[in-house]
Amino acid sequence: MQIIAAIALNTFREVLRDKIIYAFFVFACLISLFGILLGTLSVGQDIRIVEDLGLAAISLIGGIIAVFSGANLVFKELERRTIYLIFSKPVKSWQFILGKYLGLASCLLIIILMMGGFLAALVGSVDPTSPTNALAHLPWLALSLALVYLELLFIIASASLFSTFSTPIMSVLFTLCFWLVGHSCASLQDLAKMSTNPAVAKFFAALYWLMPDLQSLTRVRSELMYGRALTTGGGQGELLIYLTTYILAYVIILLVLSALINERRELP
Repeated sequence: MQIIAAIALNTFREVLRDKIIYAFFVFACLISLFGILLGTLSVGQDIRIVEDLGLAAISLIGGIIAVFSGANLVFKELERRTIYLIFSKPVKSWQFILGKYLGLASCLLIIILMMGGFLAALVGSVDPTSPTNALAHLPWLALSLALVYLELLFIIASASLFSTFSTPIMSVLFTLCFWLVGHSCASLQDLAKMSTNPAVAKFFAALYWLMPDLQSLTRVRSELMYGRALTTGGGQGELLIYLTTYILAYVIILLVLSALINERRELP
């Protein structure tokens, strides 16, 4: 555990030193402030617009940070040749991958909490005359942010996998495609049903079952923001548990594959 903690701490510091993260954070704050401006143009929808736009900004910007930082997780160590120093010590491949992953995940957690805190403050400032109304939105906002972070954990794991066998540019492209396909699972199922070619239909059907259903995360997150997901019954609490387990299972599989590929890598 000490080896993993040391690698994670070093990765955490490296990511925080990257100035592009702070630029994205400022951009997220500006988008959230823009939500207040849009809210003034509506009647009775101020808080909802601020929440929707703010969460969309946090999800998008967090995803971009996860993709670009994750794509460089292994490549930076190879480029600076620090990977020779790391593996000259009793460090196993899975410890290296897990440590890098946990370091980036911890950094993203801090960023999400900061942006989420800023968004919560905006929600409270939209209607200062009714603090009870603003406080009622905070539990749903916290759960929605948790689902955003859950999706980011998957993106980091995907980027980590691709970074073990490709360049950063290709890792970014692969991860973005993986991310987008995960949000288009329903379309894959429709394509499988519409195709008249049996081979093509089977291909899209197989792709549908192999790809993670990130679309469900977005749908549940939207329901949470309207305060419906845990109040309408129908096993919605079980759905949240299922989605969490489902995504974490994908994360574990991706990390195991990353460790296996990295272990068989021939260092130049």
